[in-house]
Amino acid sequence: MILRIRFSGIPDLPSLRTMHTTHPSAEALHGTADARVTGGDAVLQLACPAPPVTALARSPGLLLGPYYPLEPGADADGRLWRGSQPPAAARALCLQGRVIDTRGRAVRGAVVELWHADPEGHYRHPSAPGGTQLLAGFTGYGRVSTDEEGGFRFTSLVPGAYADGEVQRTPHLHLQISGRFDRLVTQVFLPGHPGNASDRWYRALRHPERLTADVHANDDDGLHLQWTAVLAQG
Repeated sequence: MILRIRFSGIPDLPSLRTMHTTHPSAEALHGTADARVTGGDAVLQLACPAPPVTALARSPGLLLGPYYPLEPGADADGRLWRGSQPPAAARALCLQGRVIDTRGRAVRGAVVELWHADPEGHYRHPSAPGGTQLLAGFTGYGRVSTDEEGGFRFTSLVPGAYADGEVQRTPHLHLQISGRFDRLVTQVFLPGHPGNASDRWYRALRHPERLTADVHANDDDGLHLQWTAVLAQG
């Protein structure tokens, strides 16, 4: 960072040796200084160090949940919905985002896993309520690796809420992100959904906004969400 200070109408500019002798506090800048006279004006140019980088807060973790797929499938990719068009009363979902570390640097090559319920709240899992009624064309699980910029993308269907015994869950997305040094297991919530306020896990978060996706677009093509995961080191 360069700081320039202009002094007008000063006939005699003190030397840097005099400044350091008279004003020892100038050394506290830990930078370099350059003085010159241009057109009758004295210009003092200071090269100051850049401000320190503020560390980002790590994304909170949440439980894996009981319905992590037992057999994800070797052909798993970023498509959780393999059908042509969403069925009636269902909406297309696109989740895209980035994985970064606490210094804001992209985490490339991280494995991002996504799984969630179908529009009726059914998981692809033998122990899940209604697991045998899973919507045809819905795989329930996807897996991708982040690109050079830490980016990832999934296409799916907007999940539905569900009840498991006395537990009522708002629609949510399960993610597991495995970097080189860190692993994050968490859940991401849909912004503005009325069920969030009564969901036990959403309410347990001190900063729910960190696990709430942002709406990029919400139109006839479906719901497009964005979310950034922050790992400690990547």
